[in-house]
Amino acid sequence: MKKLVSLVLALCLVLSMAAFTASAEGDIVKLTWAQGSGSTAPIDNAIVLEALNEISREKLGVECDIQYFTNDQIQLSMQAGEVYDMYFTCAWYNNFNTNVSNGMFANIEGKIQEWTPDLYALLTEDTWEIARSADGGLYAIPVPKDIAAMNFIVYDKSFADANGIVVPERIEKWDEMTDYLVALQGSMGEGEYAFEIAKTPAGWDTGFDFIDRTPLIGVIFGAEGEEATKVCVEFDDPLVMDRLRTIHKWYEMGLINPDAAVTDSVDDKHNHIFTAQAWTGYDYSPSRGYPCGMTCYNGPILNTDSVQGAMNAFSVTLEDDEARFKKALEYQQLVNTDWEYRNILARGIEGKHVNYYEFTLENGYTAKAALQTELGSSNYSPWQFSQGSYPLTAVACTQAQVDGIDPAPAIDQWDRYYADIAAYAEVSNICGFSFNSEGFDNVYAEISAVKQEYMDSLTSGTVDPDVVVPEMLDKMYAAGLQDVIDACQAQLDAYMANK
Repeated sequence: MKKLVSLVLALCLVLSMAAFTASAEGDIVKLTWAQGSGSTAPIDNAIVLEALNEISREKLGVECDIQYFTNDQIQLSMQAGEVYDMYFTCAWYNNFNTNVSNGMFANIEGKIQEWTPDLYALLTEDTWEIARSADGGLYAIPVPKDIAAMNFIVYDKSFADANGIVVPERIEKWDEMTDYLVALQGSMGEGEYAFEIAKTPAGWDTGFDFIDRTPLIGVIFGAEGEEATKVCVEFDDPLVMDRLRTIHKWYEMGLINPDAAVTDSVDDKHNHIFTAQAWTGYDYSPSRGYPCGMTCYNGPILNTDSVQGAMNAFSVTLEDDEARFKKALEYQQLVNTDWEYRNILARGIEGKHVNYYEFTLENGYTAKAALQTELGSSNYSPWQFSQGSYPLTAVACTQAQVDGIDPAPAIDQWDRYYADIAAYAEVSNICGFSFNSEGFDNVYAEISAVKQEYMDSLTSGTVDPDVVVPEMLDKMYAAGLQDVIDACQAQLDAYMANK
């Protein structure tokens, strides 16, 4: 495995020595964890860390300094040689494949099984196999969550019911929601829009079997014969292009905000239809403040993109310090197996940021649900998907559910999700394959620049995809995209031959 450049190693040595100097007192090991964040990091992070470290000191002899970064910030941090013990990583944040190719992450193969068996047992062998990188190494822990991805359009159910609009549990194409959007738009005032977008609606290209999201390559999910393993760009997938055409149609109809290509945020409480990755039984009503319904348009699909869609990796520098490496893995085991720790990390301090209430369903299923306080909503709302086990985290509830006005929250949603997985999940034809993109750094940089030029206007519906996609692809191919595809195809062919 390629090691870090001398500068990074030197800086890392300094940071490691500083960490051990600080941790010598009382034998407390002080770890660092670089977590993902949107534009605003949790305001009350320091207060929550005090509560978390009280638990981890007692149970592990560990304190962890969790710091939050946007994708741009973590890229600058790593380029500057700053080193953290643990990193959130995926295809679209702190790119996993790039970091593995550059030798930034430690191989945890064998260590996680030996040192943290309870953590390893949270995921199936198939999932661990898919999490491996191109060289067969295991460089990150997938967050135990909705591993087989399902994607939904979430809508205001009270509006649909009041207007006699029946939204099916599953749709094939986004265009099936056009009538709902038109009706919703008719109820809105001037300057309001039925489908508000901040550059990109989540999940617009889900269903394409991604291999690497930077050059936008993969295979078409569900294809047969030779086409099943033919590497292509996502725009070769008719399903992806159909969604882009629908988004553009909605924009032209005045259903999408005119500034969609340039705005960084929309008002979640006002936005009464949106797209999201979720799972059967999940309820957005508590966070949105209105009764939400969902219609599934994709999944469940088990593939590399879904398994590697949220992971936590370890700095390669830990390979030179086995004791510290072991503590870091044990810490991740605590995050994913200890109910109290996991829920403080996810929702903050009980009585301050969140309160818990026990519910019992008619089938006898009993569990606690979380009601976030106003302070919690404003001061502590980290990315839960980047942290740890979802099934261990208390589901959200509303005050109306606590008061018995509304039905109890779906506290059994994970049982329902796994039942769906058993019944309906489809598995990728290339499951377990990972592309080694080493040597394409310059090509990737040029392709990324082309994407930055076009993607926001394309995915917001602002431009016609049938005009813009060919123009964008011409520039991507001129930057070397075909060389990337050819290299990936050769690796995939070899992988499939030995599978």
